[in-house]
Amino acid sequence: MDPLSPSPGPFELSGGDLCLDFVNTWGDRGRPDTDGLDSYGALLAFARQAGLLDPGTLEALAAQTGTPAAEAVLRTARGLREALYGLFSARIQGREVPPRDLARLNQVLREALSHLGLEGPGASAWQWLEGERHPGSPLWPIARAAAELLTREPPVPIRECEGSQCTWLFLDLSRGRSRRWCSMTSCGNREKARRHYHRVRKAARGGTARGAS
Repeated sequence: MDPLSPSPGPFELSGGDLCLDFVNTWGDRGRPDTDGLDSYGALLAFARQAGLLDPGTLEALAAQTGTPAAEAVLRTARGLREALYGLFSARIQGREVPPRDLARLNQVLREALSHLGLEGPGASAWQWLEGERHPGSPLWPIARAAAELLTREPPVPIRECEGSQCTWLFLDLSRGRSRRWCSMTSCGNREKARRHYHRVRKAARGGTARGAS
């Protein structure tokens, strides 16, 4: 298997883009217990699963777990994730881009691009430099992916799951751009069941009222 190809892991990578998968490491922002990015080790697990870094780099970075530098990167990662959620949510809702969220993305993006260079035969490939020594390197491709998605022309439709307890973002590549749920097997079926329940309750109340009159 390609060492940089996606691999099995604890995260569901179905957002359609790396940066959206990163945003979705927190499934329901109304429930702190659904936050999957609770440690630097979890950030490395996401990087491994998404195929962002080679095994040697991941092993070197894992040795930094628990250090002040790694904890600082975790705080940056969670801040970046919420900034991306704010930026994409604003676009979905047709609102102005939140300046604070844009500034946070740009801060990580500047750091990331300072480590991007050309390598390989004939200098033909972009490469992240010094990633094996920098605890923040898992964030570099995420920030770059976010910038590319935000500036893509023509824009790609991005949606937020309509589930009442889900803040999942995804690219809507469905026919007719009609996708509503992160997954029919989870939020889609749950919302259908909830709406059916309320229709039955409403009908039952209506029948009781008629019987009492």
